[in-house]
Amino acid sequence: MDRLDDFIRQRAAASTIALIDAREAAATFGRTLPEVEEQALLLDIMPLRYRRNGLGCREQLRLLRARVAVIGCGGLGGSVAAQLARIGIGRLRLVDPDCFEEHNLNRQQFATVASLSRPKTETARTVIRSINPAVIVEAIVRPFSEADIEAVDIVLDGLDDAGKRLELAAYCNKLSRPLVHGAVREWHGQTGIATSRNRLMATLYPNVREGSASKPPVNVLAPTVTLIAAIQAAETCKLILGLDSPLKRSWMLCDLLEDVFEHIPA
Repeated sequence: MDRLDDFIRQRAAASTIALIDAREAAATFGRTLPEVEEQALLLDIMPLRYRRNGLGCREQLRLLRARVAVIGCGGLGGSVAAQLARIGIGRLRLVDPDCFEEHNLNRQQFATVASLSRPKTETARTVIRSINPAVIVEAIVRPFSEADIEAVDIVLDGLDDAGKRLELAAYCNKLSRPLVHGAVREWHGQTGIATSRNRLMATLYPNVREGSASKPPVNVLAPTVTLIAAIQAAETCKLILGLDSPLKRSWMLCDLLEDVFEHIPA
């Protein structure tokens, strides 16, 4: 470890280390890139890609060590996954059974003409590796199960079905995992943090049965998706960093037509 530490210190410039040097360290000392960046942060040396995050090395280290599951990798889930990769979440588990279709092109982060008919999670993993090769991404191409959230710290709701959301919330309650909820429809969106204490999902969907059949898909605009996904990503980071948030005690309703943002007690 001392030799690796010396290498990192020698290559550091202005208390940062560039990706090319971190990769050289990984190859020289038989380490993975995440291991090298973790060691750099322990030495109070920031990987250059995170310098503009404005976080301290200890905060960035907490993000690097975090494990987040994104359940559903279409509009919301794909946008959230990309943002979490850029900010430096170390481990992402992406779960979605679907492949990209042409109607996804209007709003989904990883949907391109080239990705049509390809699994959403595998496409996301490929792109995320090009965004941030220090993120460990697990791509699961099947419906979610309880096992998918057992070894993570936080769960992101990227689903488009209320019955499935209630099923996911039940798993999260059982395993005491916070669920960062998001939902969108046309110009409107909502988001909040569901826990066993506030029973947010039951409040939002009182007339829906857990795991019930889906309804026809709703219309969704890209700006609504981007906004709600950004809030979900921010709330995830606040949970990891131990920062308080009003969304632990309320949920937020957003109306982009009227530019109204309303907090409602959970």
